[in-house]
Amino acid sequence: MDFSFRRRPLGTLYLKYTLMFGLIALAMFGGYVVTGHTLIWNTDALNQHLPLMAKYREIVLNWLHHPFSSHQAWSWQMGIGTDTFQVYSYYTIGDVFAYLALLFPAAKITLAYQVIIVLRMYCVGLAFIYFAQHFDFSDRVILAGTAVYMVNSYLLYVAVAQPMFTTTFMLFPLLVIQVERVLKGGSAWPLTGAFLWMLVANYYLAFVVGVGTIIYLVLRVATHYRRALNYGKTLLKLVFATVTSILLAAVLLVPELLAVQNSTRAGAEFANGLKTYPLYYYLFLPKQLINGGDTTFMFWSALGLAAIVFLAIVYVYTRPRQYPLLAISLALSLVMLLIPACGAFFNGMMSASNRWTLLIYLPLAMTVCVLLQNVPTLDQRTLRIMILATGGYLLVLLATYFFQNDDDLFVPVIFLLVSLMIISRAIGHPGPGSERWLLGVILANVCFNALYAALPYNGGFANDMLTRGQYQAITSQRYGGLNQGLAQKSFYRVNTISNNDIINSLKMYNDLTSGLNAVKSYYSLQNKYVGAFSRSLGNVQYQSNIPLNQLDDRTVLNNFLGVKYLFVQSNGDNATKIPAGYTLDKTTTPIINYDQGQPSNAKTAADLTTIQTSRYTTKNAFPLLYWQDTAISQATYRKLSATQKERALASGVVVAGNQVVIKGLKKANLAGEVKKLTATLISNRLTPVKASQLVQTDPDETYRLTFPDLTKKAVAKATKGSELHVDVSSIKFTPFSMKEELAYEAAHDQYMLTNPGSTYNAKFARYQNWRKLVLKGAPDKSFTITLTSSKGEETITQPKQSILSFFKLVTDGSLNLGYFGGQLPQSVGVTFSKLGTYRLKYTVEAEKLGKQYDQQVKTIQSHALKDLTFKTNQVSGTITTNRTGILTSSIPYSSGWTATVNGKAVKLLRTNQAFVGLRLPAGHHRVVLRYHVPGLTLGAKVSLVGLGWTLMAALATLVFKRRRAK
Repeated sequence: MDFSFRRRPLGTLYLKYTLMFGLIALAMFGGYVVTGHTLIWNTDALNQHLPLMAKYREIVLNWLHHPFSSHQAWSWQMGIGTDTFQVYSYYTIGDVFAYLALLFPAAKITLAYQVIIVLRMYCVGLAFIYFAQHFDFSDRVILAGTAVYMVNSYLLYVAVAQPMFTTTFMLFPLLVIQVERVLKGGSAWPLTGAFLWMLVANYYLAFVVGVGTIIYLVLRVATHYRRALNYGKTLLKLVFATVTSILLAAVLLVPELLAVQNSTRAGAEFANGLKTYPLYYYLFLPKQLINGGDTTFMFWSALGLAAIVFLAIVYVYTRPRQYPLLAISLALSLVMLLIPACGAFFNGMMSASNRWTLLIYLPLAMTVCVLLQNVPTLDQRTLRIMILATGGYLLVLLATYFFQNDDDLFVPVIFLLVSLMIISRAIGHPGPGSERWLLGVILANVCFNALYAALPYNGGFANDMLTRGQYQAITSQRYGGLNQGLAQKSFYRVNTISNNDIINSLKMYNDLTSGLNAVKSYYSLQNKYVGAFSRSLGNVQYQSNIPLNQLDDRTVLNNFLGVKYLFVQSNGDNATKIPAGYTLDKTTTPIINYDQGQPSNAKTAADLTTIQTSRYTTKNAFPLLYWQDTAISQATYRKLSATQKERALASGVVVAGNQVVIKGLKKANLAGEVKKLTATLISNRLTPVKASQLVQTDPDETYRLTFPDLTKKAVAKATKGSELHVDVSSIKFTPFSMKEELAYEAAHDQYMLTNPGSTYNAKFARYQNWRKLVLKGAPDKSFTITLTSSKGEETITQPKQSILSFFKLVTDGSLNLGYFGGQLPQSVGVTFSKLGTYRLKYTVEAEKLGKQYDQQVKTIQSHALKDLTFKTNQVSGTITTNRTGILTSSIPYSSGWTATVNGKAVKLLRTNQAFVGLRLPAGHHRVVLRYHVPGLTLGAKVSLVGLGWTLMAALATLVFKRRRAK
């Protein structure tokens, strides 16, 4: 089996493919249409892909109309502010398909988004056909391989959830073809073009596909070209293609790499700390091969191909010497699937995400082509091996079925057996008949898989798609319509309450449609300083992709970030957990649900509970930029608890780096702002518990955290009007071994038998508990600690290692139990989610928010930068000070910011850990902050050099070809 660059007529083949794609597309996308769904996923597509495409379309059109005007490099509406190039370069700029949105009017952007999804999939098939036609395969064989390549669990998911990943299925075949061209002595220019597309599409995907291409190159040379290759000339061509494409792509790569280095993703734990995968992963990995409708991936190990792929793999391994590249690559892939470190390596040295499996669908589809081409020539020995291997595989599937009743495998197994039957009948009967039958079976198999994934009746992925018109409804009712009429006369931000869903059952992270400046944001690259700020204040809602979230409903943190309005849904979680100083401003028309949530003793309509969205407002929001003359040294700041650090935001400013800049400033007075309370943890068994050595052996055991100090009138009075925080400075959790946990579960089951005559089936219960623990991945380090007060509940959670991108090591955190205008509660409820040993160190603190705080806020507001003016990538204003101080802000710090005071450049400071600031002497000042994309100028210069180099190389190539032709 060898590549051939001999031309062959392809028009008929592409026509056949187009007809076949129509059938596959009907199965893949038709289910969504029939059931009233769209191709818009309710998570990343809703929050990122679709609104970013719409925004980027506006930017491109504006650039086309005004090519010489400055364009927005900084956005105030992406969270608390971020570099737009950083966001768009990851998702949109290098995506060639995104530019097709320019062909649609703005009102049809949702249609454009969905049409582009379908077009991407069409191009995936085209890429495989272009690849496979370089081999001596018949049209039917190529079409069968194309169907297998296009329809798999990975693509069924990413086509609508992560559309940019679809591009890799086009790129990898093209890269392999162009590498082959170079290995055969051909031109390096096509490879240069493929590399360039790979690099500009997305740097993360470029890494995955680039490494895959290198692996292919090494294996191909080792198995085929080892003795025949002109190594020097070939290496020169490969270096030329690599260097040229990197130079040309530098304008995107340099800023992107700088953004990664300064993002919250930097320093993530390798492989989430996993040395091996949980037991269930190894148990269920075999069934993933043909479980085509499954989109619930284990560590992104998707697979899910047409069932015939199993027989094709067996066939290849009956002839490993004939197909060494396929045999080695598939064996290597299997080994890599078993080791978390491999997934972490391909995932940028972070979580053990096996997204790299996008590389193995090409060899898997090729095994099917090889099998179909050779079915008539199979011998009885090979057939016997296939039958025995199928029998063994079915036994494995049967075992996993009894362990986890997965009916999804029923139809794939039928297709596997039907394929084996057709192959057995075709042996010794040359001709196109077997190809036709097998192509038909493959098409039926992939169409079933696609349709099964697209129908919502099995409770699967289709239920996560938005329904028709829902995106438009969300954009207009994101805040229940209460955002309408809010004037942005002065700068402010908005927020919602923790876990309080205004739009029910949707993950609402970003707000790119209301025109308001929302605090919450969800992007792959987030400012590392903002992340560090959030973590140092103990924000338990912190995620690397969502560093601030809803600020845990903290009063000072909301005020500091300029949150003027809060939106709350009355029937959502934590609806009464309103920060201090926020008063009801407006509500929607009340709705009464007579069938749910009503008191049983209601007599009149006034007794019924209504449902409505409310808007709260405050007069305590900090200005965007303000002057402070009180400072906190870094030595003092480091000694503060998380709550004290938050409260200190109103008392003074902390400046990173050389402490000379705060010389001459007054020392901030932090006394009396936070009061520590004694606390006692008591089990529902009515016994005190040591938090430093809490052993949870009963899954139903609960606790109360009591505050004896609050029984004293003086303390209760002094802490009135406070926010109650539980600052956990250290958490260590050690799960029980499987054996220990089973014993404790059994003891609990027996303890619950309180009625006379009750018996306990220990053997069956042990199996049930063991099975439950295995399916959960136990023993693992995840846990959740929940504290409940009258205002709502708050949790601190250690995610499972299988959470991948949202995994974080949780060692501390501060839980805000709410603001209490009156007396603080004398106790709160505590529950632990997992059996094991907890070692906790914590303090309970009352954050006083009274007259002292109000006066500090008024002082800050009086020191605001006046005449605040916003221009593209610029904010400016004036201020008059009577002494030296620090102008600080809630603008996220970045090396892209520069500052001038009265026209002279000044050094930028990082204040309060994460925000832009500068030192100001006494006097009247005009301050101007300007933003430029870090690394963009350098990247553009490198790309210009690359462009010059490319033109010279192209000219030299042209001259050389003409001389050679003579």
